[in-house]
Amino acid sequence: MSLNSVNLIVKKIAGISLLILFVFQFAYPAESEVFLSLSNSGSKSRIGLADFTPVNASMEEMEMSRDLKAVLENDLILSRQFNVATANTSYKFDTDSQFSFWENKNISILIVGEVEITEQTKLAVTAKLYDFKSKEFIWSKKYFGNLNTYRYIAHQIHDEIIKNIMGEDGIACSKITFVNNTTKFKEIYVIDYDGYNLRRLTKDNSINILPKWVPGLNRLIYTSYLYGNPDLFLIDITNSKRRAVSTIQGLNSPTAFSPDGKTMVATLSRGEYPNLYLLSADGIVQRRLTQGKYIDTSPCFSPSGREICFISDRAGYPQIYIMDIDGVNLRRLATKGNCDTPMWSPKGDKIAFTMRIDRTFDIFIYDLPRSQVIRLTEKQGDNENPAWSQDGRFIAFSSTRSGKGEIYIIGLDGYTRKLVEMQGGSFMPSWSSGL
Repeated sequence: MSLNSVNLIVKKIAGISLLILFVFQFAYPAESEVFLSLSNSGSKSRIGLADFTPVNASMEEMEMSRDLKAVLENDLILSRQFNVATANTSYKFDTDSQFSFWENKNISILIVGEVEITEQTKLAVTAKLYDFKSKEFIWSKKYFGNLNTYRYIAHQIHDEIIKNIMGEDGIACSKITFVNNTTKFKEIYVIDYDGYNLRRLTKDNSINILPKWVPGLNRLIYTSYLYGNPDLFLIDITNSKRRAVSTIQGLNSPTAFSPDGKTMVATLSRGEYPNLYLLSADGIVQRRLTQGKYIDTSPCFSPSGREICFISDRAGYPQIYIMDIDGVNLRRLATKGNCDTPMWSPKGDKIAFTMRIDRTFDIFIYDLPRSQVIRLTEKQGDNENPAWSQDGRFIAFSSTRSGKGEIYIIGLDGYTRKLVEMQGGSFMPSWSSGL
């Protein structure tokens, strides 16, 4: 169940008044509506990946070369940009047979590399791109780190390959945060985009929900009931140090940072109906953005920082609205189901959101230039809480298709994968930029 776009219900738990967040689930009939579906057109480039060459031919270097190649190959596959050709051979273009070997695989570009271990724990990796059309090396870079950072080095290589070939940022260095209840409480976790390096950030035996990334930083903001009230906390994922940002009595949730990280929009109740407020990055209230006897939640900035989309029940049931940063020019996006958790795409041309149709929740995209609604998920449990990757090509979301809440990633071509296997239920993902 999503915990965004809320009704506030005060319950007594162990003698303490606690605000529990519930999604809008009123029995509003959904009108008949036609939805488009996304499809991916165009052929993918074929790219070759040779074995990385160990400089000193030691056992450790050979193992590290295999590990680096495996991570990079997985990154290339997950990117959905290429058809990857690989072979258990390193590159040697000093013979006709070696060159023909790769040419026969019909690749346009070959990735090659060298691996060297120095001082037992130090790692140096050189990666190169060879263009088969020009028959020249077109890019080369050397990376340094420790043996335990080899996955991150492979991710860096992948992202720079994407930058050089596709002219856009890669997502292999990004991370995803989410909530899991394995401990019977709701705690915050963080994981690499490919499902490795899972780490628990909070150990409060409390309710920690709605984590969101601070733009460009290794920090998260989230709502926590640690002190009995739903307060906003900021946590540094490098050292797990945290501090309270907003402890105003009543609801402090959920939050969206502006693209420059200097301001944020939060839902505050302050003894009244939950409305939207503009806050400084330190949690100081600057001004109120919405007013009235409505429940306004789930704010999200546009990439330009000049507009905000959010959920409101002012139409009688939860719908998506957009307004300027100063609270004016309010308009509604026309949808006919109960909506929740809108998320603006990085390019600003789409808004992903959750909508309930026929008693189930699914992920949809609103194409702003065309005013069209596109359906991404259907007939596979409840699917909620969409979060865009920084390149705008993927969406992380929570789904009950396996019988419990888990985090999945779907591409705009429809390709879907589960992020990680773990106990308990997982929900409320948020996707970082490359860190």
